[in-house]
Amino acid sequence: MLTPLFIRQAARSLGLDACGLCRNEPDETLARRLADAGPVPFAPPAAERLSWDAVLPGARAAVVCLFPYRPAALEEGNIALYARPEDYHRVNRRYLSRLADLLAAEAPEAAFAAITDTSPLADRWLAWRAGLGFFGKNRCLIHPVYGSLFTVGALLTTADLPADTPMVPQCGRCRRCLDACPGRALSEEGFRPWTCKSYLTQKKEPLTEEETAILRRTPLIFGCDECQRVCPWNERAAPSPLPEIQAARVASLTAEELDALSVRAFDRTYRAYAFAWRGKKILARNLALLAGR
Repeated sequence: MLTPLFIRQAARSLGLDACGLCRNEPDETLARRLADAGPVPFAPPAAERLSWDAVLPGARAAVVCLFPYRPAALEEGNIALYARPEDYHRVNRRYLSRLADLLAAEAPEAAFAAITDTSPLADRWLAWRAGLGFFGKNRCLIHPVYGSLFTVGALLTTADLPADTPMVPQCGRCRRCLDACPGRALSEEGFRPWTCKSYLTQKKEPLTEEETAILRRTPLIFGCDECQRVCPWNERAAPSPLPEIQAARVASLTAEELDALSVRAFDRTYRAYAFAWRGKKILARNLALLAGR
């Protein structure tokens, strides 16, 4: 029989020291928030984001883990911090597969399904319900030790597990993230994803003059770390305990490096990194726009 203590010890044995539990229960608050938000970039319809059974029939609970990505030493670069090490989708799934093996050995009657970001479920919401952080004014989930510098993965399971208690907001009067947002996508009233620089660096359609101006306000060509860079919780965030975060990092790309690679060579060289998913053309466009071309 699986117990919370066994699950946390198993996760900790893999280096995953931020692990919590939540249950598959009706969530009117999330349904209302998704409805109010409307369509958002790269996300499926709201109905899909609420359906655990579409991912794992009979799912009763989720084991949620955080995967911190702050390196031991911060380096300068033009790639968002989360995308500099090996693609977190690959890393997280490897860890979740190993965790599932450990849990299945203890509970062979239970089924498990790993999710990380590309699943329709709202993974940050699962992490909040599992007691792994509170939502900041920048809409990021903030953990007391790792700040918001982490990605989220989870194992849905048919095992019957108790739920942890969600945290309450702790931003207070701080509004650094709101003031720093290049596209003014963040406000006390809500979030405008269509002016978020992170989205614009991945948008395939041609950028408008207004969107280009947002892109040029910071040097990143993929993603946007501004709201996290200024967050007090991230100033004291602990480095990641995962060895993959320190290895084979790519902090920057230059126009010369991209020009020297064919599309196929770019894919061979960078396919293991999250920033490569939109391809060479979009990154080259962003570099050109930042250079004023």
